[in-house]
Amino acid sequence: MLKTFFLFFVGIAPLLAQSPFGLGLKAGVPLNDALSADPSSPVAYVESTHRYIIGPFVEIRLPARFSVEVDALYRSYEYRQSPGDFIVARSVSPGAWEFPVLARKALLGGPIQPYIEGGVALSHLSVADVVELNHRNNYGIVLGAGVSLHLGLFRIAPELRYNGWAFKNFDSPLGSLQSNRNQAAFLVGISF
Repeated sequence: MLKTFFLFFVGIAPLLAQSPFGLGLKAGVPLNDALSADPSSPVAYVESTHRYIIGPFVEIRLPARFSVEVDALYRSYEYRQSPGDFIVARSVSPGAWEFPVLARKALLGGPIQPYIEGGVALSHLSVADVVELNHRNNYGIVLGAGVSLHLGLFRIAPELRYNGWAFKNFDSPLGSLQSNRNQAAFLVGISF
């Protein structure tokens, strides 16, 4: 499967390099935790953000160094409720699919192009119904900045990205565990 995927990209790369469309993969790390746990609460939680974000993206290159990008990014994290009086220990591992739609403006021409971007994002959690779940679906704003390096057929674009979500996906009844609505990430996109 991986060999077929690689051969597809190698075969399509020359065609995409000359077209107004780009196709690629983004990977990165979150710069802050997806959840916050209050250790002084009567119900104790331990949270853990898995340090990866990955997914494909499509780019439409427009005149005047503008472009539109659509991503499908996956990230995961988990939390555990510590056992105590009347509480059974349990672990929950939600996966989140995020779908940012961004307008990008390259600030300079040439092989090294700093850029800024902004747009909106939708997200969907794949998790069972648990008492802490507040919203399975969410939306928010996305702002970012980076540098696109044009290396022959390939483009490599490291960037910093901020997501501001409208809702807290998780909010425990006593406030011991909450989603962080403000999230930051470092991503690197590789495209044709």
